[in-house]
Order: sequence, then C-alpha cells, then structure tokens
Amino acid sequence: MKNLLWILLSISFFLCSYSYSHALTPNITGYLQTVNNDIVVNIAIANAAELETTIKSGIEKEIVFTMELIREWKFWPDEFVVSKKIRKTIKYDNLRDQFRTSSFDGITRTDKKFKNYAKVRNWILSVNEINLANVRELEPARYYIRVIVESRSIDRLPVMGLLTHLVPEVDMTIARESEPFPIGETR
Repeated sequence: MKNLLWILLSISFFLCSYSYSHALTPNITGYLQTVNNDIVVNIAIANAAELETTIKSGIEKEIVFTMELIREWKFWPDEFVVSKKIRKTIKYDNLRDQFRTSSFDGITRTDKKFKNYAKVRNWILSVNEINLANVRELEPARYYIRVIVESRSIDRLPVMGLLTHLVPEVDMTIARESEPFPIGETR
C-alpha cells in the first residue's frame, strides 16, 4: 500500500512539474523598417496567457512599451539616442460586460471600449507604426533598438503598513534587443 501511494505521489509530482516546465513564457515579437527615412517599429507581446487571465479576472492593468534607439560603439559603452514610451491600460467592467482601454503616447490619449476579448487582445498587447527617429538626423554608425515591456497592476490589495513594500510594483518585465543595423556609411 505504501509503495502504491509512493508511486501515485511521484507520478502526480512529475506531471505537475512537467506541465510547469513546458509553459510558454511571454516574449516580444515584431520588426522594424525604414519608411520615408523614418525608423518605424511594430511590436507585440506573444504567449501572455498569465497576463490575459489577470485581465479577464477584472484587475486593472497598465502595460508600458518602451522603445529605445541606441548607437553601438566598439570600445565605449553604447550611446542612448532617443526613446518612445506608450502606456496602455485595460480594465474589465463585469457589469457592462466590456473592456475599457486607453493608450497614451506622451501627446495623444485614446480611449476605447471593446466587447470581444479577441479584438482587445490585439489592441492592448501591441503597438504599431511607432516613428522612432529620422535616419537623416543620425550620424553614420551602427544602431540597435531595445524594447522593454512592463506590466503592473493598478488595483492594489488593501495592505497595511510595511507590507506595501513587499508587494512588487511591476508584475512582468520583458526585454529584447534587435540586431545591429548600419545607418549611413560606417567604417
């Protein structure tokens, strides 16, 4: 009887650990292109099942997309050139059965409401056609783009006193760097 119990516990532990080890982690997908001498970035978050579950549960989330253009140097630290930041928030309103979203790029604020989660997923987990810099204004060199995506919960649990410092402010942070690309004639 003990051997059978031991075997069942071992199998259940193996199955639980196997399913967690093969879970897909969120990552950043996308591409950059040059359109009319402008560097244009299109990015999205893929495999964000845990984030989607949190959003569907009704917790208000903020997702911050940061795109940085960085100049590559051989013998010096790389040089920061310019960045753009897009803040998106989403809240599921279970009384109206709709998702309230907003996007802010530092200048323009856009508010939208969605009934279908499939449509809101594409809008909230991606940013498209972000003009990062004009190629003519950059010095000839090799550059790359660093993308950082952070997710944080806006709704906080009521925690008293010193315990608020133990609750993490950022739920998820993922980053990705593009391959270096030349601008102008480089040596």
